[in-house]
Amino acid sequence: MYPYITLFGEKLYMTGVGIVVAFLTFLIVSIYLTRRYHQNFWKFFYWMPVLIILCYFLGSYVQFFFDYGAIPTTGAELLTLLSPYGYKFHFVGLLIGIVIAIAVFLRKIKRLENKKIWIDILFYSITLSLVPLGLFLLMWDNFIGNSTNSWLGIKSFHSESQWNKFNLVYPIGIFLSLWALLVTLYIRIIKKKFGYGLLGFAVLLLIIALILLFQQYPRHGVVTIWLAVFDIKQYAALLVALRCFLLFRKWKKMESKE
Repeated sequence: MYPYITLFGEKLYMTGVGIVVAFLTFLIVSIYLTRRYHQNFWKFFYWMPVLIILCYFLGSYVQFFFDYGAIPTTGAELLTLLSPYGYKFHFVGLLIGIVIAIAVFLRKIKRLENKKIWIDILFYSITLSLVPLGLFLLMWDNFIGNSTNSWLGIKSFHSESQWNKFNLVYPIGIFLSLWALLVTLYIRIIKKKFGYGLLGFAVLLLIIALILLFQQYPRHGVVTIWLAVFDIKQYAALLVALRCFLLFRKWKKMESKE
């Protein structure tokens, strides 16, 4: 919609700016919550490179796999795999990276109560970082909603935007920001107690799976149910959501037996 702004003669692309703002939000929220819950922030801080590297590599690799195949065979393909140019990161790879990184982090924590606290910290940090990220993704040209004639549709504000190929599209970036905020408020205000981060992740992933139904992108492993077209992104989100919910139930049962 508005893919870049020009500042002092340089182009600042909205996705890049959004990633930086989202990371700073993630960092600020995590610092605040680790202090509030009396946890060791530096343990968390030293773990973050694992999260960043896994998300970067797996997000890029899954996108590369669908575009070119399993293994790069030329220098140009290898550069495509390793380069951040174009922000070609697949949701499934990013999700797998986050899941593996969190599992690695939690493995070092022995007490169940501490695991719940850290899951809460991660939930709030990740979910609140999606609020600004969704707004910036709204501006970029690789997170475009399906065409629509409804009152929800919006147009491009920039002559060079890919959105100009369409009349009106769904503002799915706003959907992501709004629902991330609502899920955070639901867990924080309605549940009130700590230990509901896993449930929050499950709800958030269900909503993201629904939002992605309205995105324009090449789909793989498609299944159509009525008017909804499901593909690998929905399958991954739903499987991880189910895992989060089942683990939440398991921890609740373990807590009740203590």
